[in-house]
Amino acid sequence: MGTDKMNNKKHYSDDGVTKLDRVIIDFVNSNLDKLALAIIVIIAVLVRIFMIPETDLSPDYNSYYLPWTLAYREYGFFGGLSKDIGDYYVPYNVMYAICSLFPCEPYIPIALFSMVAEFVSAVFIKKVLLIILNERGTQEKKAKLTASFAAALTLLLPFVIWNGSLWKQCDAIYVVFLVISLYYLLKDNYRLAFVFLSISFSFKLQAIFFVPLFLVLYFAKKKYSILEFFWVPVIFLIMGLPCVLCHRGLKATYLAYFLQTQEVSTEGYGMVSFYPNFYNFGLDNYDELLTKPAVLIAAAVLGVFAVYVLYHRNFLEKKENVLYFGLFLAWTCCMFLPGMHERYDYAIVLLMTALCLAVCRDKLWVCAIMNVNSMLVYIAVLFKEAVVPITVLSAIQIVTYFIVALDLVRRIGGKRA
Repeated sequence: MGTDKMNNKKHYSDDGVTKLDRVIIDFVNSNLDKLALAIIVIIAVLVRIFMIPETDLSPDYNSYYLPWTLAYREYGFFGGLSKDIGDYYVPYNVMYAICSLFPCEPYIPIALFSMVAEFVSAVFIKKVLLIILNERGTQEKKAKLTASFAAALTLLLPFVIWNGSLWKQCDAIYVVFLVISLYYLLKDNYRLAFVFLSISFSFKLQAIFFVPLFLVLYFAKKKYSILEFFWVPVIFLIMGLPCVLCHRGLKATYLAYFLQTQEVSTEGYGMVSFYPNFYNFGLDNYDELLTKPAVLIAAAVLGVFAVYVLYHRNFLEKKENVLYFGLFLAWTCCMFLPGMHERYDYAIVLLMTALCLAVCRDKLWVCAIMNVNSMLVYIAVLFKEAVVPITVLSAIQIVTYFIVALDLVRRIGGKRA
């Protein structure tokens, strides 16, 4: 036995493996998971740093965000908030005012705001996945590992990187509050869930896509008062106070979202703007005729699924099903509502990807299609390369949506595990 150890040691040494090598090898093998996660995070940071200086590809930066930020520099922080700068609601205006204070090119703080939000979102996505995996009875160490990698990988999704770093959009900011809201919803802390949903809504109107889930849960679980929904207008009003106190005016401040909903007819967007849904098949220019019917159809589809799940409310006892159903309802909004932009499904694709990576792996093909479609649309907008016609992408998206819808109906009815 002793001879074998000596032979092994001699063989180890003869192969050129030193004590330092053994320390390095042992450290890597002992911390392989942590090192892999660190590498993913470092790559995610570096990719963003390399892309942030590019401003010409963005269709919005030079036309909107740069002039807005420069206007705040000209008028000052409080002076700018008193003016009608930009068409976003107050929280984003405050962000641009803050960006104007930095002695650097505006794209740097604008992109960094999004970058921070993306990483905070990943942290809370991990927390959301841990809730679901723990409910499934997944072993604790495996659950943490699975949730960590799934959350970290969302930082490398093309649409997430391009949205903030190349486009200089700030969808990640409203989405981070939305993710936090869903985390507290799954934790059954409904008050905080509504507060963060309201903050998310105050940043961007698209947060309303997740309100149907909260309405369904109100009737299905009966665990919170209808009064909780009043957090949305209350926080919306509170978030508008910086501009009101700077004498911008109540109408100019609080009607920002109403004015945004008029963009369908006033800015030539038509029924759809680069989002792959039903309206890309020759219906884009008929917004005056189809807008109201489209809203009613969207409400009808949402209502049908809401009623169906309420008849099978046991389906919503599982946290996994709550999140999956909520994502489907939000996706339904994107598929049927008029005036949808290519970025409006940001939260849906982000959370669906994480959920499929960690839990619903039988649906990985769904999130793959959603991500590829999103990536191709971003390529068309940012790089001006229409690799695949939007009608083809729309057809694939519609078929995928209906397959998921039918599968969800079977699951709700108890015909699938």
